[in-house]
Amino acid sequence: MRIQGNQEAPMMEMMAEDNQPIQGSIQALDPLNRMPPGHSLTGPQGKWAWEKPPRFADPEEAIDFVIDKLEEPAVESDMLNLMTAGISIEEMVETIALGGFATGHYSPDVAEIIKAPIAMYLAGIAVENDIPPKMFNTKSGMPPSNEQVTEGQVFNIMQDREPERIDAINKAMDEQEQVMRQEDQINNESFLSPNLDEKPEETADATIT
Repeated sequence: MRIQGNQEAPMMEMMAEDNQPIQGSIQALDPLNRMPPGHSLTGPQGKWAWEKPPRFADPEEAIDFVIDKLEEPAVESDMLNLMTAGISIEEMVETIALGGFATGHYSPDVAEIIKAPIAMYLAGIAVENDIPPKMFNTKSGMPPSNEQVTEGQVFNIMQDREPERIDAINKAMDEQEQVMRQEDQINNESFLSPNLDEKPEETADATIT
């Protein structure tokens, strides 16, 4: 017998005695109490770091800045621990690139350019510390394959959603196989069949006494 708890208890805790949501609870949030679209365009320019000119416009300077940060003992230790735990270098590079842009250190274009050099640096320190580098955020760590849908996958989908079509295909294949068998039988019985070139076995004549 499955035991189910009182699912209404958490909801009741969020409601006051007068059946009104408690202030600060999720139920008290007004879905319409939010900024309208385009509100960020009405604020003062330069409020956020990414709205200001980036600190590094040269990708090489940005790479040097990031690597200097990664060479700090505490940061390098964290990176090695993450790679040991199975975090891919792709994920770490994406985080570094996005974080640098959000803090105004470089533009989105520079963030994309510096990804490959930073990835190679992280792979290098992983090898130096006997950690197998997992380059991509996949189960195997290899690049995601661009293979198309296989025939087996198509068959499984059709079997689930179009069973009538599967039956029609199987019936057509059976008919084709039957026709091929008939053609082979006809060819074997034809005068062009190679089996007819063989001499028949000689049998002893029966003597009449």
